[in-house]
Amino acid sequence: MAKQRTNSPTNTTEDWVFLAERDLAVANHLALTMHPIPTEIIAFFCQQATEKYLKGVLVVLGEEPPFIHDLDILCSMALKHRPSFVSISSLCVAINYFSVQPRYDKGFDLSEEDMNIVLAHTKTIKEFLQKEVPELFPQSS
Repeated sequence: MAKQRTNSPTNTTEDWVFLAERDLAVANHLALTMHPIPTEIIAFFCQQATEKYLKGVLVVLGEEPPFIHDLDILCSMALKHRPSFVSISSLCVAINYFSVQPRYDKGFDLSEEDMNIVLAHTKTIKEFLQKEVPELFPQSS
């Protein structure tokens, strides 16, 4: 039976990282196993993973993650605490487009090449976070 959801928001780094890792795993799985490749769905899961990683960062930094999907805003919030986040801000902007709205656009078509770029950006952001915010990933330390 599925775990019942509550109205309480996710508020621990462990929760955010668990959800982000799951979204990234789904994106990778779909890219490797599903044909034709659902490029827009994979890009959506990449956006979701990045959003959750960034919300976990905000918790580490003592911020309350807002109820938004905007990666640019989330990255900017982290940037106020850690100037090094400027190095991923353009990646966040690039991935940001693949939030909720394109999932409902029937005319939206993303090439496999562009999807691979989005997937690579997401992995680059995760690697950056592992180096810059190691407390976000305590099990890999």
